[in-house]
Amino acid sequence: MDDMSMAWLTFPLQLDGSREFECGDFTAEQCDFYTQRWHFWYIADYVFALPTVAFFMCTIAIFVLANFLSSHILAYRRFRGPPLWQKTIAIVRYLGYRGFHVKALGWNSAPAGVLLLGLAGLVFFFCMDLAPQPYYWADSVFGGSPPLATRSGWMALACMPFVFATASKTNWITLLTGVSHERLQVFHRWIAYAFFVLALLHTFPFIVYHIHWHDMESHFTSSLLFYWTGIVAIVAQAWLTFASHSSIRKLGYEFFKMTHFIAVVIFIVTFFWHCDYTLTSWDYFVATAAVYVPCYVYPWLRTLFEHGVAHRASISIEDNGFTRITIPANTHWTPGQHCFLRFTSFGILQALSTHPFTICSSPSIKSGEKSEMLFYLRHQGGFTAKLYEYAKANPDATVPVLIDGPYGGVNLQRYRDSDHLLVIAGGSGAGWCLPFIERFLRSSSMSTARVRDQEAIADAKEHVPVEEAPGQRHTSPISLRVILATRDASSRIWFLRTVGELLSKYSETASSGIRVQVHVTGSAAKDADLSAKLPLEHVSASPSISSNDRIEVQGTTHDASIPGKEVDGRPRLSAIVHDEAGLSAEAGESLGVFICGPDTMQNDVRNAVAAENLNILKGGRSSGVYLHSEHFSWA
Repeated sequence: MDDMSMAWLTFPLQLDGSREFECGDFTAEQCDFYTQRWHFWYIADYVFALPTVAFFMCTIAIFVLANFLSSHILAYRRFRGPPLWQKTIAIVRYLGYRGFHVKALGWNSAPAGVLLLGLAGLVFFFCMDLAPQPYYWADSVFGGSPPLATRSGWMALACMPFVFATASKTNWITLLTGVSHERLQVFHRWIAYAFFVLALLHTFPFIVYHIHWHDMESHFTSSLLFYWTGIVAIVAQAWLTFASHSSIRKLGYEFFKMTHFIAVVIFIVTFFWHCDYTLTSWDYFVATAAVYVPCYVYPWLRTLFEHGVAHRASISIEDNGFTRITIPANTHWTPGQHCFLRFTSFGILQALSTHPFTICSSPSIKSGEKSEMLFYLRHQGGFTAKLYEYAKANPDATVPVLIDGPYGGVNLQRYRDSDHLLVIAGGSGAGWCLPFIERFLRSSSMSTARVRDQEAIADAKEHVPVEEAPGQRHTSPISLRVILATRDASSRIWFLRTVGELLSKYSETASSGIRVQVHVTGSAAKDADLSAKLPLEHVSASPSISSNDRIEVQGTTHDASIPGKEVDGRPRLSAIVHDEAGLSAEAGESLGVFICGPDTMQNDVRNAVAAENLNILKGGRSSGVYLHSEHFSWA
């Protein structure tokens, strides 16, 4: 065992390693070569790790600035800007929405803008790591750390704080940039991939180097603890990197969470030992702890002090097979937000893990009235199946639950900036639509003034500006079109009944701006009695909805009439987006599109919205189209 592997256990504890260097037996030429900026081992942390940190920080700073300008200075209703500015916004939105779908793999790419960021990272790491020469020392006199291994190791270490910074649902990046934690997951994975590849490029040059000099066995034996900590760390890192893939994660979410946590602990401990306070290596562990530990502790404190530990959730089964979870709450939330629920009575694994579920209700705005969080779950496997079976065996049961959230959701400023709303959902996304409908009904009701005042007060707690510029005609969207595509006949009936119940709470005037369009696909369309049967050759058409179209629904307590129509066949989403954008442009108004659905639906809508923004660059008339996407799975 070499002395250096245990040196950090001595007193006093040192944070940074020594930089003392003397050329010693080097010739003048060798000394000059070795001490050059790209070769010198004793400044490698400054040369390679710090620029890596700077790259990440500069990227984050761009989004911080964009978030500040967007939220506080260039809000749409206050600043429409000249044509050049509108085109700039259109470019940003186009890059943020345009994506690619690989049909053979059933896979959606990240948006073009995110891909460009990934490309920038790839170029940076490639140039910093592989462009400098040499990769190996030509003479063993320069030491046993090949230059390629040195560069890769420091750059890998510099990635670590950012892997952890993008891992938690509460994080500093979301706070500063406004990018929600679920959207940061793609960066979490990509940085983790870079971290792992660089770790491999740090590891293998040592093997090649010592095999070349025929001292692999002796060197491995003499530095046994140092090498074994590196081996254990990279094995744990490999598990963290590849076992997090969605195909593996879906096999057992609870198992994934447990093994992920264990692997993180093993990795951090062994990697910390492996770094052995070399130069400033431990500074990156301090930075990681400073970034991650408060973000890990905060949700627990939030659960304890904001929600409490005495909540009980009522669980029941809906007519369409959805599991309904109802939890009384004294907090505020916005459409599209989700909570992480921890059920403590289903075994130790469930008590240690949380599950994200989208809130399908709106908070109460009446003084003194308690709100209820509603969650509608489609059981598939794992915990949702267990919850469904429990609710089936124990009707109207209540179970203890801990609440963490809410998180994510739509940007309320963008919601209000939109004169017209187009809300699209597929399958189990039906419940996701409900808060949009209820919020629109509230703001459009006859008692608008009082409702808006109360809602504005509630939203102010979320630090969302609600004031309007002088001369604005309204403070909320003036129309809402909801499109649901489902192949489940029971879900269709459940959705229409639920919407009917929402509409019955408000006046007919409040619902005058709403149009609901339900597309029934597959075998369910054959059994449904639809009011708008289309010939097969027109199933992809985008049927218009007149003010006279109504969907008659037989409710559980009373019948309801919903403005809209039912259609046989899949919606042609690109045509629908184009039509809505055209109508908005003609009136000089803006359109906001909100979608929750499967990958193919997401791809069609985001590319349709991207095309409308691209049309602005081509000189087309448009007030811009905003898109919010809510995925079934974040990673």
